[in-house]
Amino acid sequence: MNDNGKFLLGLAAGIGVGTVLGLLIAPDKGSVTYKKVEGAIRDAANDLLEYGSETVKSAKNEMHSVKNQN
Repeated sequence: MNDNGKFLLGLAAGIGVGTVLGLLIAPDKGSVTYKKVEGAIRDAANDLLEYGSETVKSAKNEMHSVKNQN
């Protein structure tokens, strides 16, 4: 993983942790907070899956590029 990938992964993780902590500290009912945390986790998981998919596509394209140069 290159430096940009590491940075983006760290940024996504930091945003996710900050969001969850912010929701846990918020003065809502437990059920409302649970729904918010559940949504935040689902969103973060979707973002990570999308990032992983894009990384795999990029790696495949790079592999084909190198393969075609030989």
